[in-house]
Amino acid sequence: MNIENLSEDELKEKFENFIFNVDDYIEDLESRTEKYGLKLDFSLDSLKEIEKYILKKNITIDDDEYDYIAAYLGEVIVKNFKLKWQCNLDKINNSLYYGFPVLEGLSKKDVLYSPFHIIKAFILRHKEGLIINSIESLVNPEPIDWNKYSIEEEPKEKDKWNLLDGSDD
Repeated sequence: MNIENLSEDELKEKFENFIFNVDDYIEDLESRTEKYGLKLDFSLDSLKEIEKYILKKNITIDDDEYDYIAAYLGEVIVKNFKLKWQCNLDKINNSLYYGFPVLEGLSKKDVLYSPFHIIKAFILRHKEGLIINSIESLVNPEPIDWNKYSIEEEPKEKDKWNLLDGSDD
C-alpha cells in the first residue's frame, strides 16, 4: 500500500490505530526479546539491546517486529524527553515522513524524528550505534568546523577560457 495514495482521514485513522496498539506492540516485543536474554527498560542504553535483537533475528522491514521496534524506539524518546507522537501530514516541508508517526521537539530546530525511518536505516546498514547516534545528533548537535575545508579561489580570467576549450595554454 502506497502511503501517498491514502487520504488525510485514512492516514489519521492509521495513526490512531498505531497509537492505540503501541502498548501491545511493546509488550509483544518485550516477550520476544526476553527469549534472547535482552531486557527492555525504556532507557537510552536499551537501544543497544534493540540493535542486537535486530541483528540476531535478522529482522527486515517486512516483519511485524519492524513496527514493534519502531514503536519501542518512539516510546523511549517519549519517556526520556517528554514528547508526544504526531501524524505527519505536511507533504510540502516534511514529505520524507509524510503519513508516518513522528516525534517533534527532540532538537532545537524542531526537526521531525521518525522512529520508522531510523529503524529502517539500521536494518539496511547494520551500523552499530546508529539508533542512539540518531538521537544524540539532534539533542547535542556538534557544530561544523568550516575552517577545515578549503576555500576554492575563482579561476583567473585566462584560466576560465582554458577550462572552456579544454586547452592548457
